[in-house]
Amino acid sequence: MGSYPIYFKEPVRWLRWCAHNKPNIFFPCAIAAMGPVFLFVITPLRKKFIYPNAAPLPMGGYPIPNRAREPISGYDDEEEVQATTN
Repeated sequence: MGSYPIYFKEPVRWLRWCAHNKPNIFFPCAIAAMGPVFLFVITPLRKKFIYPNAAPLPMGGYPIPNRAREPISGYDDEEEVQATTN
């Protein structure tokens, strides 16, 4: 087993040492370092090739229709309500 590598003298050897000896620290840091890459590279590619951004929602929410609401029936709602209240 070799000696502990010094980061500033041998950075590639130090990264390899960390990947082998401390994978629980190295790999989360490596994945986190890819975050800005995904932000600036993958997002424009997704918009261009896969799917565009979703349409924005209306500011006041969705409008309520101007008609009388029809009561829902046929889903055993009344029987369940009576069974739970007794």
